[in-house]
Amino acid sequence: MVACLAAALGVAAAASPAVADPNPATDYRTLAGVGSDTTQDVLNGLGDAVTIGGNKVIASWDARGSANVKTRPTGCELPRPNGSTAGRVALRDSELPGSPTAGCVDFARSSSSTTNVPAGTGTWIPFAVDAVTFAINRNSDLPINMSVALLQNIYKCVISHIGGVPIQPLLIQAGSGTRQFWNGQMSITDQEIALGDYPCLVPASSTVPDGTGQPEVQEHDARVLTGHNDYIMPFSIAQHIAQGNALPGVEDRRGPSELGRINTVSPYAAGTAPPNEVMNVNFPVRRTVYNIVPTAKLNTSVIDQVFTGADSLVCQQGALIQQYGFGVAADCGSVALRGNL
Repeated sequence: MVACLAAALGVAAAASPAVADPNPATDYRTLAGVGSDTTQDVLNGLGDAVTIGGNKVIASWDARGSANVKTRPTGCELPRPNGSTAGRVALRDSELPGSPTAGCVDFARSSSSTTNVPAGTGTWIPFAVDAVTFAINRNSDLPINMSVALLQNIYKCVISHIGGVPIQPLLIQAGSGTRQFWNGQMSITDQEIALGDYPCLVPASSTVPDGTGQPEVQEHDARVLTGHNDYIMPFSIAQHIAQGNALPGVEDRRGPSELGRINTVSPYAAGTAPPNEVMNVNFPVRRTVYNIVPTAKLNTSVIDQVFTGADSLVCQQGALIQQYGFGVAADCGSVALRGNL
């Protein structure tokens, strides 16, 4: 079954190659999206696959790249949003009359959820399921299986060695949905980190004269593990799989990383393993990922066709979503979750 799925996904890949950012850059399309690093690649794939009347309608700009992005033929040049929070803020600013970027962004990629506010100005539309685990250098003597409790003690700086082996937890960049999600799983907050409650976690803006601690790093980029057998960092399982699938436009940033088990559960589905792995959708640390749209524009024809409902054009791309390492959300296309932009 796995072999058949891989073959089917291979056909999908050949049919709809994806590249980082719209290609060419002047291919502005109807819906402009920015935000999450976690879902940037799958949205590039969806941008090539989803069409209306034979025309591609999704233009999605990566979290990393040139300093600015230009989302419309006239005006609409803005600093490139790196992460879920920055994407949501860009969408919010786009909805403000008189804003320099008014009308420049139509949706935001988000790997984090929101507190439900029924009258919220934004609607978080689920489309896929991801899971997050820890990554270490494959040459490390650190254990490849850890419990949630052990990970929490590491990130709370209670434990600095395991079996005599030093361990240094890494933070990922501020504003990342993955950082927000992982910190929640570790029972720590950015406020506590800023206050210095966890001395082994050092924000990028901090100066550490004695050289202890490590700076924040870009999420899903494990090249930072090179030469560091003591480092540990959170990593999206879907991103790790996608980076290993040699998909067009997907940069392989896995470096020397190996993904760990949590509570003895493998990040990969039974019967699969690198290089033909499929994400274990029952992994204990999992989350839904979203595309955020302005609630007031839910009934706009193109947003409705592309994002909303199980019959939406995005939700019909289950095989492609799996090709990029994700599982398809059971509530794909739901408009029930709302929050303020």
